[in-house]
Amino acid sequence: MLRKLDYGEADRIFTFLTRSHGKLGAIAKGVRRQESKLGPSLELYGHVDLLLAKGRGELDVVAQVARVPGYRIEGDVELMAHAALIAELAERVCEDRHPIDGVYELVVSSLDELSRETDPRRASAWFLMSALDLLGYAPQLASCASCERPLTARAAPFSAEAGGFLCERCALPSMEPVPLAAIKVLRLMASGDRETYRRLKLDSALMNSIDGVLQAQLEYHMDRRLKSLAFLNSMR
Repeated sequence: MLRKLDYGEADRIFTFLTRSHGKLGAIAKGVRRQESKLGPSLELYGHVDLLLAKGRGELDVVAQVARVPGYRIEGDVELMAHAALIAELAERVCEDRHPIDGVYELVVSSLDELSRETDPRRASAWFLMSALDLLGYAPQLASCASCERPLTARAAPFSAEAGGFLCERCALPSMEPVPLAAIKVLRLMASGDRETYRRLKLDSALMNSIDGVLQAQLEYHMDRRLKSLAFLNSMR
């Protein structure tokens, strides 16, 4: 579930991401009443099994719902904020009832990882890298994004406009270099080796550098800032 909105006296409108039908909206009638049988299973960012009935308008009607055993996102403000980032990006890239291959699976696995990870920044960073790759916006990490020369083993500045890191010949003097350690972690993430990534010790400064690259790349291609990302950055 990506989003919820109170409607009327007791109803609630939900935005769901589904495997077969992409993003869709549905109304759960009477769900805010204490005796509702639907309410306990309809948690924000939850993974649920749905039965929908065709409504009179654009919205379907939630007829039955059951939680899928597994992860649970609740309680912690920072954890919820990172889950909101995953949900907002998924909602932004998906059109109503037009599934995009891989998005549903990526969102479910990312929320599951987020629920298990002691540092939620690590989980959402992995999601951002995976989402950029899935959408065709992955940054260039091994060679200069301008001249295509292989990058040397040193810190290098990042340019979202160019689409990756720049060598010392192509970079402007005013550009701040990203540490080599952050570049190496980004390359590992791009390779898809999640098991090794989980074992890495990433301090706050290193995560700041990784987040900076991924956020710059994402916002350049999204053409506007994500509200959840702005909120996360303000928390820090």
